[in-house]
Amino acid sequence: MVSDSQSAKHKRIFLALWPDELTRQQLLEAQKKLKRETALQSARAVISENLHMTLHFIGSISMKTLQALETSLDSVQCKAFDLNVDSAGCFPKPKVFWLGLKCIPPELEALEQQTAFCIQQCVKDYQVRPYRPHITLFRKAKVLQELEGFTEINWQVKSFALVESKNHPEGVQYLVLKEWLLL
Repeated sequence: MVSDSQSAKHKRIFLALWPDELTRQQLLEAQKKLKRETALQSARAVISENLHMTLHFIGSISMKTLQALETSLDSVQCKAFDLNVDSAGCFPKPKVFWLGLKCIPPELEALEQQTAFCIQQCVKDYQVRPYRPHITLFRKAKVLQELEGFTEINWQVKSFALVESKNHPEGVQYLVLKEWLLL
């Protein structure tokens, strides 16, 4: 267990694509429509403020490592791009229902690779995992056999964010610590 003094010296961090307000509203509308699906009626919806697409989950890191990571991420040079959120699925073991991409644009691949390099330079023993871009809409979801009521979402990605995950009795809160604009 981490003590209060230890938790003040460490932050639980991830990198993400953080949606603009229009994209967030479209994701929320999709979530509301999908909630009608029988398999999702008992699922727990992710609150709108927490909707995002993770680039990398980093975990708990010291403030010193966080500062080094921020400096390293300043070197990322990727072009802005559009995402076509056009698929949906469910990870059965964690029971997570998500929206994702049929085709990963090369700009997203480049951003994922450049940010992975920065993390590896700063975070000891960081393991890069195969990238499966998705936006979690529901937790504790039953596996869907068929899906109806999903409209594609076009997301203009202009930045990426360094985000802190904080646990509270009422749930998890994500705080954007810093954003980097894409070219």
